[in-house]
Amino acid sequence: MNMNDPFGRVGQKQQRSYESLRCSLQDAGVTTLSQAEAVLLGMRKRAIFILLLVALITAMAVLFFPAVSTLIIVLAVIILFWLLVTTLNGFSYVKRYMKDELSE
Repeated sequence: MNMNDPFGRVGQKQQRSYESLRCSLQDAGVTTLSQAEAVLLGMRKRAIFILLLVALITAMAVLFFPAVSTLIIVLAVIILFWLLVTTLNGFSYVKRYMKDELSE
């Protein structure tokens, strides 16, 4: 029994998420390591694009609405934290797919 997850709910959710991503990758025809690496590269590019977009929107919003700049920055940090967690989970699932399914 894991004290951080005594009923195994987090582990089960992560397993379902991985299985969903695995099915999506298989449906998309990702069958080689190079294709999986291309997926990782695409994820990285999207994450960088979203980061730059959030930074630009935040900077413009702070310029136009200086009275609520603290709120705008807090919201931007929350969005960027969500982006980080989502991207890291995606990377770990794709790497697990590469290890489990493609490294035979």
